[in-house]
Amino acid sequence: MFGLLKKAAEVKGRVGLAFGRDRIALAVVTGSGERAALERCEAIAIDPAGGADAVAAAIRAAALPALPISVVLNPADYQLALVEAPEVPPAELRAAIRWRLKDAIDIRVEDAVIDVFDVPAQSRGGQGRMMYAVAARRESIDRYAAALAAAPTFGVVDVPELCLRNLAAALPTAARGVALVHLGSSIASVVLVQGRTFYFARQIDLQSTLHAASGAAAAAEAAPDTGNIVLELQRSLDYYERHFDQPPITRIALSPAGARATALAADLARETGFEANVLDLNAMLHCPAPVAEAVQSACLLAVGAALREERRSL
Repeated sequence: MFGLLKKAAEVKGRVGLAFGRDRIALAVVTGSGERAALERCEAIAIDPAGGADAVAAAIRAAALPALPISVVLNPADYQLALVEAPEVPPAELRAAIRWRLKDAIDIRVEDAVIDVFDVPAQSRGGQGRMMYAVAARRESIDRYAAALAAAPTFGVVDVPELCLRNLAAALPTAARGVALVHLGSSIASVVLVQGRTFYFARQIDLQSTLHAASGAAAAAEAAPDTGNIVLELQRSLDYYERHFDQPPITRIALSPAGARATALAADLARETGFEANVLDLNAMLHCPAPVAEAVQSACLLAVGAALREERRSL
């Protein structure tokens, strides 16, 4: 996505980082494809009151290897929009997209960093070429760059949807198409992937569908309404089949690992008749030591960032 290193190079691995309020999720992946190995996967505690200095100190103490670094944007840092590609030369694409986004996002385009990524051509007649546009808050990009100023090699800032694509692509069933449903505390993100090709993304608001629970801790583990998720997932799968003329996707992966994902996988398998499983990093990647469920949950997007293989964008 937002590249900060101009010189492309062949690399043997990548570092993924995802910043939280009181921790940094860190993942180091070496190799690629079937030979990808998760060499490190850990959550590093930081003092929320320490600000940028605490983050920078934690990064220095982590002794990151001299590999390109991908940082994952937080949801509040960016907006994603599916737009029709303007008919302009490639050099003018981002500028044209910027003004096309002006009334489609809540972020001021003047204060945003814009990037784009393609999706396959749609088969429906009369439909123009579509692409996803990402508008990231410039202050957020600058904040990540400052925090990693002392890091060995800061490569790109990425979005969660593409990190989820990387995870879905690492599944054995990815070549036949897979829907990955990633459960956040209030939002579920759905991405549809075939091989490494990203087709579609959408978000499902879980706040209005969570079963009643008392207390913040209970609410975080509350089971979302399966019926609503089935409905929204089916709409996404119908769009994929109809607009891209692809065979049906009948495989669903749930993440991150945990009680919510396990329960929802069983519900989705029963309601849809599809194959539904919880994503497990230990089964997907070569792991020198088993990665605990809690660590997978904390570091999943960082692992997705570290699985990035693209060398350049549009």
